[in-house]
Amino acid sequence: MRRILILTLLLVTTSIVALQLRGHSGHIMLEIGEWTIETSVSFAITATFVTFSLLLLLVRILLRFIHAPRDIGIWRNRQKTRRAQADLNRGMITLAEGNWKKAEKLLGQSAANSDNPLMHYLGAANAAQHQHSDERRDHYLKLAHQAAPNADFVIRLTQAEQQVAHQQYDDALDTLTHLRKQKPNHPKLLRLLAQTLTAQKQWSQLLGLTPVLRKRKSMGSDELAQLEHHGQIQLLTESAKSGNDDALQQQWKQFSRGDHKNPKLIYHYANLLNRQGDGSLSEKLLYKEIKRQWSDDLVSLYGVIQSDSTDQQIQNAEKWLKHHADSAALHLVLGRLYLKNEIWGQAEQHLKKSIEISPSHDAYQEMGIIRKTNGDPAGALEYYEKSSTFLPPQPLQTSQSRDDLLLTQEH
Repeated sequence: MRRILILTLLLVTTSIVALQLRGHSGHIMLEIGEWTIETSVSFAITATFVTFSLLLLLVRILLRFIHAPRDIGIWRNRQKTRRAQADLNRGMITLAEGNWKKAEKLLGQSAANSDNPLMHYLGAANAAQHQHSDERRDHYLKLAHQAAPNADFVIRLTQAEQQVAHQQYDDALDTLTHLRKQKPNHPKLLRLLAQTLTAQKQWSQLLGLTPVLRKRKSMGSDELAQLEHHGQIQLLTESAKSGNDDALQQQWKQFSRGDHKNPKLIYHYANLLNRQGDGSLSEKLLYKEIKRQWSDDLVSLYGVIQSDSTDQQIQNAEKWLKHHADSAALHLVLGRLYLKNEIWGQAEQHLKKSIEISPSHDAYQEMGIIRKTNGDPAGALEYYEKSSTFLPPQPLQTSQSRDDLLLTQEH
């Protein structure tokens, strides 16, 4: 564009000069050896301009010829870059369609000619991951790092995500631990770390991570609450299985005051205490919590723990009945407690009331036990058949197995 402007300017200038000189006589004579050239001024100027233009054109043609190999190379590189961009687009579409083999080929082979090889290699690594080829996946990630060293964090984070997906939790933990030194509060990193710690059953570390997860909003509140509760349940269960009689209570003390008011956590802790033979401690804990805040789940558990005084349990349950006469769970508890003391009439009365309010597997089971104990096998069979129509919420909490409570039940 600039050259065209220059040539146009010269042409206009020459034309103006020629017009100005028109009508003026004047000659130019040039002697070269035996040669003498004589012409008008206007013709001399025009001839000079034409000659100069021809020389300029000749020089340009010569330069273009000299630079032809370089220009051809540039053109070829541009063509390769365009094709690489097209392959990137096609490869990402193919990847989204789930054609992993074709996507890997498109993305991997075109990366070297692309202006953005990082995207090619990351896509190819993803495709290799879906083909369960960890070796090729890591190869592409290594190439991605070589092509874009400044993108080390995102490359390694991608690698950690793929390691988690393939259950390579030890490698994932090493990668995430290294990355957290660079960005300790990165949301996606924290989420992957939580997944890894959960898979490795590192419950203490997981619970130590939950405050950061909550602060950085790496997870939804419901998902995070569920994760935290699961970790706490597992810690309590492992403490109960450790063989140390004090381990369970020591673990409970490490939880916060808020956790000590969580009915779901109290349920599991009281259940484990009862399993360990600390039924009296479990009964006191449940009684205190039920007085503070009514919970049918805790009431149900109260009816199956092994305390020192069933009579005291009955008295407590009868007091609650004044304010919760419509609680099927409470009537079931009273039926079980009276059944334990072999007070058949009271037991049957409360069990029938529980069934009347809300039929349940456990209530029918307990009624079957009463009928069987009192010599009515046909009546017992009828109640057992009715119980089979319900999915048992607490299948091991009948009178025959009150000391065999579920350790993993979560409400």
